[in-house]
Amino acid sequence: MSLINSNGRLILLHNALKEVKKASKYDLVLSPQFYIVKREQLPVKYAFQAKKLAASVMEDLLPNEYGYEYIVKKDADGWLFFAYRPKEIENFLKGCCNIDSSKIGNIYFADQLKSVLEKLPIGIDEYYALSLIDGYATIVPRKMLSSDRYAKFSSKLRPHKGFKFKSSSKVENSGNISKSAIVASVLLGLLGVAFIAEGYSYKKAGLKKMASVENLYSQYPQLQSKLTRDSIKSKYSKIEKKQRAIRENIDLFSQLSSKKTILNSLELKDNSISSSYNVDSSELKRVKSIASSAKLKVNNKGNTLTVEGTLK
Repeated sequence: MSLINSNGRLILLHNALKEVKKASKYDLVLSPQFYIVKREQLPVKYAFQAKKLAASVMEDLLPNEYGYEYIVKKDADGWLFFAYRPKEIENFLKGCCNIDSSKIGNIYFADQLKSVLEKLPIGIDEYYALSLIDGYATIVPRKMLSSDRYAKFSSKLRPHKGFKFKSSSKVENSGNISKSAIVASVLLGLLGVAFIAEGYSYKKAGLKKMASVENLYSQYPQLQSKLTRDSIKSKYSKIEKKQRAIRENIDLFSQLSSKKTILNSLELKDNSISSSYNVDSSELKRVKSIASSAKLKVNNKGNTLTVEGTLK
């Protein structure tokens, strides 16, 4: 973590944020409520190469909406792909804190705080905290955590690498053809010549990798069968899909909680996950509406509301 101050006041952006101290510039640590993340192993060397693949890598995780901006970051376990919607962030900051998009400087992602979260969850307010679930930063109710201690969010938690916030107007205009785009195309063409030389080195690396694969097959002959490999891939794909569904449902459940909607229990089954809430009568209609919109099954008896999500 970097202790160096930037020009912007550092704030943790989450749905419960209501006000912040005035500043000429703000740097944002986005909570998982404002971005989607996926880790992928790719045979590319540079970030700009990985970013070209971002849209296809994230395709199965994003709603059918436009306006996403992609950030890629390399770590010890592969490439991290982040997708966020500038328009969503701009509208939220304007509504909650009257902050104009021109005041947004750098952005960071909560997953960059992994080294802190591995030791302690980070408190958001008296009801929620930022914690690690399956290696990813997730907002969960404090009642679900066993920890009695929480790290306090401050500028000291600023991650090393920040990313320049790209306003929604720039994202929307990025699809339009312009003179600068034509110039960029010419430059990319010139760069293509340079990549031919680099391609030769990749070919050599590919041959070396093939040799490693052959060595692996000699040690584990059963892996030579495509049926066996497909079976292993299918097994772990199902596990990854189920774990992602668990994280998504927990995030939805946490958003339903409030001072008037108290989480009573959380139950995980083979194909579903359910939670029970004690809901104030004045909040019952609103909470049921939010849960139904998120395609969760809702049942209530009096002021007790049961919400269930599938894990398919």
